Amino acid sequence: MNVQKSAAIVAAMLITAAGMAGIASYSNTAIARADHGSDASATVIRTLPTVHVHPTAEQIRELRESQAGAAPASLRMPYYSFANDSAGA
Repeated sequence: MNVQKSAAIVAAMLITAAGMAGIASYSNTAIARADHGSDASATVIRTLPTVHVHPTAEQIRELRESQAGAAPASLRMPYYSFANDSAGA
């Protein structure tokens, strides 16, 4: 094995070791910041209120009338959905 190949192998090993050390240092710093910077008593998570939507009797009756004789696979669900009916959802 000549000197150039040996030097290339050693250089590749040093570059790999430096990269791994950098990744380890970065991850350790990120973990330290996450552990140190969080205060559970000061953290406030704002959420939206719960909305319960139920079909009216008229909607259920309309659904049953429109689905009379249809295959069960084409049955539309009788609950509120954010899907757009014009898109076929």
